[in-house]
Formats: sequence, structure tokens, C-alpha cells
Amino acid sequence: MNVLVTGGYGFIGSAVARRFFEEGAQIYIIDNLSTGHLRNIDFEHKSYLLNVEDEVCEHFFKEVDFDVVIHCAAQTSVQQSVQAPVKDILTNIVGLSQMLFLSSKYNVKHFVFASSAAVYGNNIAPPLHEENNVEPISMYGLNKSIGETYCEKWQKDYQLPMLIYRFSNVFGPRQSIQGEAAVIPSMLKSSIEGTPFTIYGDGEQTRDFIYVDDIADAIYEGVQAGLQGTYNVSTNEAWSIHQIILLLQHYNHPLEIQYVAAREGDIQHSSLNNEKIANALGWQPKFSFVDGIERTLQVLANEEIGLKVL
Repeated sequence: MNVLVTGGYGFIGSAVARRFFEEGAQIYIIDNLSTGHLRNIDFEHKSYLLNVEDEVCEHFFKEVDFDVVIHCAAQTSVQQSVQAPVKDILTNIVGLSQMLFLSSKYNVKHFVFASSAAVYGNNIAPPLHEENNVEPISMYGLNKSIGETYCEKWQKDYQLPMLIYRFSNVFGPRQSIQGEAAVIPSMLKSSIEGTPFTIYGDGEQTRDFIYVDDIADAIYEGVQAGLQGTYNVSTNEAWSIHQIILLLQHYNHPLEIQYVAAREGDIQHSSLNNEKIANALGWQPKFSFVDGIERTLQVLANEEIGLKVL
């Protein structure tokens, strides 16, 4: 199976690529390295270092018969989507359209779009189901919502088999401090460096955090089953910022806190119901939030040991 992962050197994309590689797939990656890193992939693959919106991408579809395209490439920062909306549109809309067009033209068998809980906006009744209203409050969420519409249109008009996953807040090793779900790495960075951690708002805002390997597992299982449609991928569990701080203190990672006003586009409470994907695939997350934090801290500790050895 030939699998193309856009954004494959990024945090989520590299975990997805690794899962498919471990299952015997041939891995191809398109990534402009704006947030990804070559060091995130340490197994055999072929890479194309450019933007997903570049027309030259068609050459790769001509030379390789891709079975699956997993579109993880995205600008993921809510704040950047507000401050630089044109750049956000180029990656999140134009780039997606390019991948959809090429996938339908060259008969890709399955397209997976990495969407986000941000499409729901500040919905007042979490955990949210797929049937809840889509009312994004940030440009990032809006562009993910528009992306879903493009995907649905391509499936309807061009019969491109489509799987849309709305991720809750993904976390784990190798995560950048930039992005829609970057609160965990930001906390860990502040703890390690001994610098204050800034809470935007009152600290009681909640998120449904899911470990990155569970995301990779859900994508792999969905592709294997030929799953189509729109599904939440989440844990059904919400943690507040204050609860996470207490948990990190338990693991000897105390934080100095400073409070500032909430940011434009931030959602107060976000959690997703995952019954639909559980019923369709029998899928459930393998890692609790505490498990994921422990694994992330262990990776960080091993990296520090490695740096000291060097």
C-alpha cells in the first residue's frame, strides 16, 4: 500500500506515517518543514519538500500510484489564523483543494482529512456529537469547516472515498509549542526552563486531550475498514488548565503561573463524544490523559539524558 502523508514531518503526521510504516506500507511525505522536522521520521520513506499548494505536486501523483492520501498539512495556530488569514487560507484551503483535485484525478482509493474540534466553536453543551451545529469562532476553525465542505463536495461530485476526522486536542512527544492544542508543550517548556506559564483567562477552561498515538491508530483502523463519513476522535474526557497544573506538580514539574485576559478566538469548553467511531470501528483510545502525560514526560527525560551524553 502506497500512503502519502501531507505534513508527514509534523507532530501528528509523523505519528501517522510511523503507524502505517509499521504495518508494511510504503510511505511518501509532502512537507514544507514550516513546523515539522526531518528528525521526526527515522524509517525508510520518500519525501517531497515543498508546499501542498504547489502545482509541482502533480508530478508525484503521476509517478506513484497512491492508494491513500492522509492530509495532515495545516496551519494550526488559532492566533496566526486571526493575525495572518491569507497565509492560513493558502495552506488550509488552497493546499487541501490541490490534494483533493490530484487525488480524484489520479484515482486515490481513500482520502483522510484531519479536521478539528474547532469547527464546533464555543458550543454550550459538550461533549459534542457530530450532529451538533458547526459554528466556528476562529479563522482556523472556519477554514477547517470549509475544508470539510470541500471534502464532502469532492466525494459527492468525483466519488473520492472520504474520511473526515474531527480531532479533539492532540498532545504527545515532539509537539511544537505553536498550534491550536499547544497548551501541554507550553506548560512543559515553562516547567523545564523555570519560566512563568501564562494562563489566558481564568484557568477553568477545559479541553478533551487525546494522545497522538491514539490518533494514528484511529486513522489506520479507519483506512483498513474503508470507513467513510465524519467522525469525532476523542477521549470523552475533559481536563481544565488548573487540573493539568496540579497533575504536573504531582510529577515534580511545578509551574509559576501568571494570568492575562482571554484571547480572541479561544473556546472556553471543548470536549467531543466518540460514540460514532466506537460503534463504527470498535475503536477506543488506548491511553488515558494521565498515561499520555507520563509517556510524554518519559520521552522528554530520555531526550535530556541524551543531550547530556552528547
